[in-house]
Amino acid sequence: MEKVKLTGNQRRLVSEVRQLLATLMLDPDAIIADEDVDGRTPRLELAKDQIIRSAVILKYVLMDEYLSAVICWHYFGKKRSFPRLWRTKRFKSFNYFILERLYLLQKLDLVKSIHTIPKYVSADLAALNDLRNGIAHSFFPQNRKRKPEWKAKSIFTDGGFERFLEDMQELSDFFVYRFWVGSPEDISARPKVSTQGTETNGGWAPERTVWARRGPAAS
Repeated sequence: MEKVKLTGNQRRLVSEVRQLLATLMLDPDAIIADEDVDGRTPRLELAKDQIIRSAVILKYVLMDEYLSAVICWHYFGKKRSFPRLWRTKRFKSFNYFILERLYLLQKLDLVKSIHTIPKYVSADLAALNDLRNGIAHSFFPQNRKRKPEWKAKSIFTDGGFERFLEDMQELSDFFVYRFWVGSPEDISARPKVSTQGTETNGGWAPERTVWARRGPAAS
């Protein structure tokens, strides 16, 4: 197998990722190489727990960001990009003093007052909110009355986590198709999006959408 050539920046990032895995004790190879044989199982379980929790929280903030973008487009339109809007005091104030104080379900209610949102989207976002709250506010979420489950399966099982990822992808596809690719009322003013995907049945199936509602310094 041909050796992969990396840039200097890529080599630095690989080193940093490996160091992070070691520092956070998430590297399975390092765990099983440890002489503490009895400690291997609990450490591997803790590593798995942390990775799954991180993934759930990341999906939560992604859905929160989707909702925020839809809200911003409603109040500020799509003629100006988000980096341009971030240069205005009005947009900054809206984000700092309104959006930042709204929880995911409150943002969902606002979006539902503006657009028609399918029931499965609302239901999965509500379930995501419950799941995120459980794992983010409890060291032992399994002891909570509402268990850390997704569609009646523990999020810490392969089946539960795989179904969770599938449903999160479906939610992402909904937001991309409905608000980024263009809806009937938005198609003429849709924002520019960098999307990689595949053509399917005459339509576009997004595999990855790169966009941001970030400020100029982060863009």
